[in-house]
Amino acid sequence: MNKAEAKQFKKEMAELKPGDGVEIGDTKYEYGANLNTEGVPLIDPGTGKTISIRTFYFKMNPQTKDYGDTQAIFNSHARQISTILWSDGLVPIDGVPPRVIIDKKRGIYQIFVPCMAKSSTLLLEKPVNLTEQLLHSSKRKLDKPTKS
Repeated sequence: MNKAEAKQFKKEMAELKPGDGVEIGDTKYEYGANLNTEGVPLIDPGTGKTISIRTFYFKMNPQTKDYGDTQAIFNSHARQISTILWSDGLVPIDGVPPRVIIDKKRGIYQIFVPCMAKSSTLLLEKPVNLTEQLLHSSKRKLDKPTKS
């Protein structure tokens, strides 16, 4: 920000006056009201079928410039993913679409596929309820050093 922009910003901030508030539905919130909500604990009893989310990593083709169509990206790998899931004794969950995340900076994309074990398959992985998984993943994020 240059000096002229900084001066203009300070002038606008000095002229800033409280408004009439914000109306959301039938409730009116005053200017500067605290709109935080109370935290609600997530309680997962850990019952039901075991769901697994498989992650597939792919390196981007440097000759391809457009990675905007995530459906086309998934379609290009669908048969390979289906074969890998089949060999692991897993089937994709109907009604829950896969998720494609593109990381252009690292030159990769990830495909997340939620799946369940076939009825004749025994999973060797120990199932973890959602509460335990979230607690474990939040501890990992806190343990990792941040880059400065």
